[in-house]
Amino acid sequence: SILNAGFLQFDNQVTEKIRVVWGLRVEDFDQVIGSVKKSDPRHVYSKVTDYLPGLNATYKVNNKTNIRLSGSQTVIRPEFRELSTFQFYDFDLGATVAGFTGLTRTKVTNFDLRYELYPRAGELFTFGVFYKFFNKPIEAYFNPATGWASTYNFLNANEANSFGAELEFRKKLDFNTALKNFTVQGNLSYIYNRVPGIGINESRAMHGQSPYLLNLGIQYDVENYCIKNTLLFNQIIYRIDFSLF
Repeated sequence: SILNAGFLQFDNQVTEKIRVVWGLRVEDFDQVIGSVKKSDPRHVYSKVTDYLPGLNATYKVNNKTNIRLSGSQTVIRPEFRELSTFQFYDFDLGATVAGFTGLTRTKVTNFDLRYELYPRAGELFTFGVFYKFFNKPIEAYFNPATGWASTYNFLNANEANSFGAELEFRKKLDFNTALKNFTVQGNLSYIYNRVPGIGINESRAMHGQSPYLLNLGIQYDVENYCIKNTLLFNQIIYRIDFSLF
């Protein structure tokens, strides 16, 4: 695979309170899998040029508060094994994993609106809402059969949509002398995600997408002695591993 890319970016202070960073990234992706000979049935070739715009506009409410609006396009490319004709048996799945040469890359359109508060150095509080549109998302599907004939396949769904909200914070605990070297941090995300079903499936969440994500941590930092320790807690709520044909 060969990726050639370039970008053009502008950073404009439109007014005293409004700053806009915007631009365009161009990616030319060339990939061959299986065989370089076009006559070989294992030959899988794709070449795609993507134009990926991005914009980040910040409104400075005051020296500690921002309101940020951003939009961008990104791509998700299939892995080699998802495109390859190679098959192997997965004993955990109880099925043969098979690639699909007809897979195409996913193009994602992202929008984000965020409120940011920075009380002081090393502290923050943000709340944001976001939307993502997936064009041709890659999904895993299970095709059940008798004996050892079940297969785990990859296909492109037509589209998918995600709506969500995220809360993030970081707070020093130096208001108490005993806790002056501690900082607590974390983020909580809620994601409502839907992809139209294929075959017998109804509308559902994308495979691997959890509706809730929780990350919490407490950090102990003694800068003079170069000591830093972090205790983390992560939780991912139930998610779909694969769907049925």
